[in-house]
Amino acid sequence: MSESRTIKVLLVDDHHVVREGLRRILEMDDAIDVIGEARSGEEAVAKAVALSPDVIVMDLKMPGMDGIAATREIKGKLPDVNVLVLTLYAEDFVKQAMEAGVAGYLLKDSDSEQITRGVHQVYEGLSPIAPSLTRGLVTEFAKLSRSSRSSVLTPRQVDILKLIAEGESGKSIGEHLFLSTSTVKREVRHIFDKLGVNDRAHAVSEAMKRGLL
Repeated sequence: MSESRTIKVLLVDDHHVVREGLRRILEMDDAIDVIGEARSGEEAVAKAVALSPDVIVMDLKMPGMDGIAATREIKGKLPDVNVLVLTLYAEDFVKQAMEAGVAGYLLKDSDSEQITRGVHQVYEGLSPIAPSLTRGLVTEFAKLSRSSRSSVLTPRQVDILKLIAEGESGKSIGEHLFLSTSTVKREVRHIFDKLGVNDRAHAVSEAMKRGLL
């Protein structure tokens, strides 16, 4: 049996108790290896460069460099690192965080299963968003005029992008929209080409910058 690769995780939070709790939660999963911790944005950048984690679980509000600035700097140095925000702050910083390049955005009231699943999802290229925030994103999305959206993406691609923002897999998107998996894959490639991105997280981030989400 082939040995599956473990997900290397860096924890970033200015509270020791929070980091300790997250480490306990994540290390219950044999597929996750917490390789380091950081107490500030500045330390997060240094540790990310030194350790090359697969996923960074990032707090937002920290003394000095905050999580958004740290994410922006880390993504500039290590574009393949996946950042999962875990914060107390709901919709206040979602757009800024996505623009900085985070892959997912969860709240600290998430249960241990949601947090562990979120790490796996961003590692797999998905974009988990806290359910309470997803509703707000969809509401904002619905307010956009079809003309402004269709100037960039087709109506079908808009629907697919909305489901990507909700963290749905390709198979699930196909089931929602009654499309084959191959059609979804083709449309996702077209979305990437039109937005000038290479993965789902960046597609969501770029769509938010352009006001598509």
